[in-house]
Amino acid sequence: DFKGLVIGNDGDNFSVGANLGFMLMAANIAAWKQISEVIKNGQQAMMHLKYAPFPVVSSLTGMALGGGCEIILHSNAVAGHIESYPGLVEVGVGLIPGWGGCKEMLIRHMGGKESKGGMLGNLIAAGGAMPAISKVFEAIALAKVAGSAEEARDLKILRDDDAITMNRVRVLADAKARALAMAKDYKTPEPAVLHLPGKTAKVALSMAVDGFKASGKATPHDVVVCKALAVVLSGGDTDMSEGLTEQQVLDLEHECFMELVKTKASLDRIEHMLNTGQPLRN
Repeated sequence: DFKGLVIGNDGDNFSVGANLGFMLMAANIAAWKQISEVIKNGQQAMMHLKYAPFPVVSSLTGMALGGGCEIILHSNAVAGHIESYPGLVEVGVGLIPGWGGCKEMLIRHMGGKESKGGMLGNLIAAGGAMPAISKVFEAIALAKVAGSAEEARDLKILRDDDAITMNRVRVLADAKARALAMAKDYKTPEPAVLHLPGKTAKVALSMAVDGFKASGKATPHDVVVCKALAVVLSGGDTDMSEGLTEQQVLDLEHECFMELVKTKASLDRIEHMLNTGQPLRN
């Protein structure tokens, strides 16, 4: 019988992501089923947040990295402090966003709700999906973290109508007020349908990655991770005539995440991050 849900805390940071220690321990004993369940359960939790019968508002302060950022992306609204630093940083540990971060960033950069073809037609006329896909690819591949809540708007991690305040003490109260205001006539979002180019986009992104490697800007495992990311963002084996559901994109995220977490180079990155707090450039 609650009217809404507010996600937040009184700590310095909203959330710095998933438990890498568990991921490394499970991988070291080849507990792939358990890791797979963590990813699938996380995906479903995010989808339940997005499509809950009541508004879900995140109270954003400090860092919201990786899985923490994915909570932000699946919230129906955000009330954030100006000094907030969200970003999808999974490539730093040899992985890709696995809880819907790729999916949500694609939806936002491709114009939001895209069902029934209206926005899709305009998008194709304006030059196709590649400009939007390229922006998402750049943000995730470079592990971009917004330097402020305003910059998070530019990255489309925050929406234009998400609230930003200068007063950190007000953020949680602002989130509650936003949830109650939304609850009065709240309607759940309509599911998005994504039309992605498939192989053509994958080839274009892969060529860009190879170029970065040739110029010394990408390490060997950067190439592996970014090409897995390219598979997800291109839609896999689809083409522009097919509409992909959110679940189909989530399935691609899961598949590519599981491939990466089984590689020694990714596990080396995770271990190095846990031990030093710094990314490993392998």
